[in-house]
Amino acid sequence: MRADGGVDTLDVLSIPAGHVYTQAIRPSQVTYRPDPDIDGQWWPHPALDADWWHARTDLPDLVHLHFGFDHLSVADTRAFAQALRERNVPLVLTVHDLDNPHQVDQAEHHGKLRVLLDAAAARLTLTDTAAARLRPGAHVIPHPRVVADAPANAGTAVGVFLKSLRANVITDPVFYRILARTLHRATGRPLSVHLHEDARTAHLIHDLAREQAAGFLELRVHSPMPDETLHRAVGNCSAVLLPYLRGTHSGWLEMCRDLGVGVAVPDCGMYAGQADDPRAVREYATGDPLDAARALIHLHEQGRLPYAGDRERQLAEIRQAHLQVYREVSGR
Repeated sequence: MRADGGVDTLDVLSIPAGHVYTQAIRPSQVTYRPDPDIDGQWWPHPALDADWWHARTDLPDLVHLHFGFDHLSVADTRAFAQALRERNVPLVLTVHDLDNPHQVDQAEHHGKLRVLLDAAAARLTLTDTAAARLRPGAHVIPHPRVVADAPANAGTAVGVFLKSLRANVITDPVFYRILARTLHRATGRPLSVHLHEDARTAHLIHDLAREQAAGFLELRVHSPMPDETLHRAVGNCSAVLLPYLRGTHSGWLEMCRDLGVGVAVPDCGMYAGQADDPRAVREYATGDPLDAARALIHLHEQGRLPYAGDRERQLAEIRQAHLQVYREVSGR
């Protein structure tokens, strides 16, 4: 509290600051320093370079690191943590990814996480299942809503949204062929496959065209969708598959649940731990198309389930929880 009776605003260097997630969780009593503009992107964030801190005079109250440190080596990460210690700037770490979805070999990512966890004044994650994998004392603060105003859809399609085939997405056409045929045999419905039209998806579009011709799936090839269009497309589904090979948590899952859509999730991460209602998220064996079809069929036959809880109240609680952590680690 200031002498004039006002409330001091905490000065936080969030990495990143402008991402939709970090914008959502920000308490009103906090000022986030703006992200740098690096050819239109915020990464690689210069504050992750230890040298950036050595000559700084305008130190923040704390650093909150979410993601964006993929480019660092373990040694670089150790130097970053040491620089914060030397300048007496506390580190808050949110572990979104126990396993990095963009990397097959997790050894270096896990090495960096160990350094950051050792250095952090507060350790946060999104689910109880992830917290159980971290050291004692990790705070669990759930993922906030993604869709504030969900369209009133009541769709019955069964879909998978592949976008541009990121590194953790299953790309084998055989997986989708078996999945689509099994789904069609059980429900009479084609699998709705959404892909971006670009060089990375061309082979899959070509290979799946025969399944479309046979009526087992519908290929929906498109450019990246604006949020409203995407929400309508997802909302037209009763169930959606997350076709991931690795990872930990998913904003896509939260978006589906905001829209009342059931989600089939792989057992490789902590996705099932994000469920607002255990009936709304069904696990399958990672990479197994028959098991993925089983999960989708169950969700489709069960029907849509609205989000179980109060997203407005949850968001207020999420922001308050972050404010409390920031105050504790900064001494303010």
